[in-house]
Amino acid sequence: MSAKPRITTEVPHYKIDISYDHDKTLLVGKMQVRFTRNAYPAQELLFALPGNRFSFPDVRGTRKHKIVPVFSLRRFQDNLEDPKSPTGFSPGSLEINSVRTFTQEPTAENRKLKYSLEPNPDLEVGYSTVRGLMRVFLPDDLPETKNFPGESTILVEFSTHFPEHAQEGTVNGMLMTANWHPKLLTWNEDPGLNEKEWETAGDNPSPATFEVRWKAVQAGTLITTPGHYKLSAGQAVTLAVTKKPVKSFPLIFSRFHQVFSGKTGIEFVEKKSKTASAETSFKLTSFYLAGHERRAELLHNWSAGFLEFMQNHYGIKPPWESIRIVAVEAEYEQVDVLNNLVLVPLPNYKRSEFLDRQALGFLTRRLAQLWFGESIWSNQDTQQWLNFGVPAFLGLRFFQHKFGTDAGIFKTVDWLNPRYKDHFFEKMTNSVSPKLRYPILSSFRNNPDSQKYLQTLTYKTAMVLSMLEYMLGKRAFKKGLQLFVKEYQGKLVGQKEFQHAMEKFNFPQQKTPPLPFENPYNSDGIGSLEWFFSQWFRTVQTLDYSFEDSITRTLPDGMYETEIKINKIGAAKMPVVVALWTKDGREIRRMVPGVKRQETVLFKTAGFPEKVSLDPEEKLLETSRINNHSFSFYRVRFGFDWKKQREHLVLLVPGIRNNAFDGNSVGVGTRYRFDNYRLFAIPGYGTKNKRGLYLFNIDREHLGLHGIEAGFSASEYGGVRSQGIRATYEPSQNPRELKYKFYSSFSREILFSARNNPENNEEMETGESNTFLLQHSGAVSPRDFYQINWDIWSEQPSLELESDFSYVRWQATLGQILRVGHRKSFDLNIIHGTTSGVTPLQKKFQLGSPAVLRGYPQQTDLSDDHMLASRLDFKFPLITAPLWGTVSAFKIQGTVFYDQGRIWSENISFEKAKQRENAGMGIEWILDTASLFQVPLKIEVAFPLNDQQYQKPQFIFLGVLTGS
Repeated sequence: MSAKPRITTEVPHYKIDISYDHDKTLLVGKMQVRFTRNAYPAQELLFALPGNRFSFPDVRGTRKHKIVPVFSLRRFQDNLEDPKSPTGFSPGSLEINSVRTFTQEPTAENRKLKYSLEPNPDLEVGYSTVRGLMRVFLPDDLPETKNFPGESTILVEFSTHFPEHAQEGTVNGMLMTANWHPKLLTWNEDPGLNEKEWETAGDNPSPATFEVRWKAVQAGTLITTPGHYKLSAGQAVTLAVTKKPVKSFPLIFSRFHQVFSGKTGIEFVEKKSKTASAETSFKLTSFYLAGHERRAELLHNWSAGFLEFMQNHYGIKPPWESIRIVAVEAEYEQVDVLNNLVLVPLPNYKRSEFLDRQALGFLTRRLAQLWFGESIWSNQDTQQWLNFGVPAFLGLRFFQHKFGTDAGIFKTVDWLNPRYKDHFFEKMTNSVSPKLRYPILSSFRNNPDSQKYLQTLTYKTAMVLSMLEYMLGKRAFKKGLQLFVKEYQGKLVGQKEFQHAMEKFNFPQQKTPPLPFENPYNSDGIGSLEWFFSQWFRTVQTLDYSFEDSITRTLPDGMYETEIKINKIGAAKMPVVVALWTKDGREIRRMVPGVKRQETVLFKTAGFPEKVSLDPEEKLLETSRINNHSFSFYRVRFGFDWKKQREHLVLLVPGIRNNAFDGNSVGVGTRYRFDNYRLFAIPGYGTKNKRGLYLFNIDREHLGLHGIEAGFSASEYGGVRSQGIRATYEPSQNPRELKYKFYSSFSREILFSARNNPENNEEMETGESNTFLLQHSGAVSPRDFYQINWDIWSEQPSLELESDFSYVRWQATLGQILRVGHRKSFDLNIIHGTTSGVTPLQKKFQLGSPAVLRGYPQQTDLSDDHMLASRLDFKFPLITAPLWGTVSAFKIQGTVFYDQGRIWSENISFEKAKQRENAGMGIEWILDTASLFQVPLKIEVAFPLNDQQYQKPQFIFLGVLTGS
């Protein structure tokens, strides 16, 4: 997939006179548009009106945001809210006041031109299509512009009212926009196919040069591509003309003495540095809010170091004479780049000193967009690897250059210190399940799971380029990158152009060791990289090599011959290095083609072989490295940690649970994962019955099909001692698809009196039984604002096996979620359970619990054979802005709820059973610790209503632990 050829001579030139009222968020402009006549149709011009994308909520659906997922950070894992709209949808508009011809002759009259406002159905989903286009009809005698032969000029008067939006309007007193004026769209011609069309989708840039005069009613600081200006109220300034075409003309305006985070007197502070040499020079300026001096200096110096790194290590000069780092209002951390403006959201300044490297990582991942995305352009639907993946790769290289190849995101600690490459890049690449993997060269618009695709665009592209650099060699890769940057500045490119630049310096036989001659490495000719780009950019093939076995023989001359067998598990092919170490410390390496399902390599050594590793420097993007070695790496930690791909991780984990028999139970267990196996064992103690408890699980994932797993369990919990087997099938699904899960288990159980003082001796609660359980759950969202979910299960003893009990019980839960606004929703759940036959007490339905009636305690006298209950919650935002720090909090929601239900049996009919009700309130939020853990916290208090028997409120923490 590459960019379409474009037949055009000159980009348009905009000369715009702006008057801006910050209090009204209103911009009024007079725009002269000078254009080359033969680059456009003779009878019309077509303009995009980007301000009208916010006229109305789009009936087609919610817009897919482009906040890239970050390791262990899951704030925006769905598209139910736009991170750049902090309070939900906010209206904005772009009005056209007049369109006229324009001439510089004082005696000539500017004639009105006819125009029509039209919808733009090609806009991506989430943007309003109403009045998205303006078609201007040109007369045959449109005058030529003086001193510009072949060019004409029209005058457009417009006004733009900005929405509340982080990059398309205003937030907390700051204007930040790049889409504030009508944009003349590009007219495309494909000479081969004889196709002619306007570029209405907005995926390809419509570049232009700008000449802008600015005046604002209020005083403030204006920051934009040509410069920055501190202006008094009503002061006008004429900005420097942009010398080269740019995709957009961003405007950032902030008044002094704005109220922000409860403080007054906030203003922009400026920090400058200038680098000059015989080869290149650039001016770097930072703007930040007072109080953030230390972090601003850190980010400023880091950016300067990155620009010098690009020059020294890759020979690439800064594409802009001046670069500005600007602190901008936003409630997310992803850095964006517009032309020469590096937009750093305020959370990167607010985070504590402990998270310095975290902020540097966010900045590093995007800085190279100054070249790749803003100077070299790509299609924003199918070629976003250029502006996401290439900057991420170069940012990774700089991070490793500064801190080391195995650097973590913290300076000193090793526990809970994920590695930048291993976890922020490789793990994010490999964590995408098979069904949700899409090629790098795919359509962002058509991709059903945009978040997983953003992971691919960013992290997979970065790791693929890392492999390319390794395979070509640093020098050849550097020359290819230099050629690509030199040839395609200010041009629209695709993957083919990048591939051709790299192929010019690909000399595989000059590499040490040389690449193998086997197919596919030379199938398209020596030096061709088609085999590499086709499998890594156009397919979802994965790579995995494993060490199987080695056999060592003693030769007659006293030497040792070692035969090593290597298995290829994935479909992708890459040359792989095999390293062997002898006991005397010598290392020998061989490169094998890595093409066949099994390959054998021979080593002849003087010393006895000690160990073997595949890809010892970990240059290849493999789905697993734990199988690359003839030996094992282990990592033992408490609570939680992340392992490198080659390591076995053993965790000591705490656990808490709650039920009517044991009360609150606590314990510390062991969790271990190897290959596709999971092992979990935990002893515990019940605070109510004073008994020891335990749970042991061993599970096997991906049994022949992704999503199938099976396991064995042994436990004593809730008055039941059991051993059993189980199986689960839960496939990965794209958003909006039907999600479903099937679960079955068979257990042998011993039921015993788990209570110290049984409350009802007539209830059967001891004996032996076996249980067969079937369960199905699922969810579907027919619309963005509505979801239906369900959970149905049935349990009974097997009649073929001996059992002291004979019963059938089942339960069904039907839930609905109706979203009625920004982070506002109604949640309704209806629960019905019934049992028949001889049912032990442990198997009866519990009315009082955090999962049913929250205002009632978990007691056995609130259990019976039949249950019917409903729960209604209304959730709403308590605080819209996150609280930032080493420990941060976001999505702080309030909840009010009402539960009702009753239990009954053959002795007490449904009509005579007491209707129990409760109401309550709660607060829930996501606690973020150093961007490593996102823990959902919930505290609720529920009050029984009209109930003389139960009057004490119940307090529920984490939705599990209860007390009154």
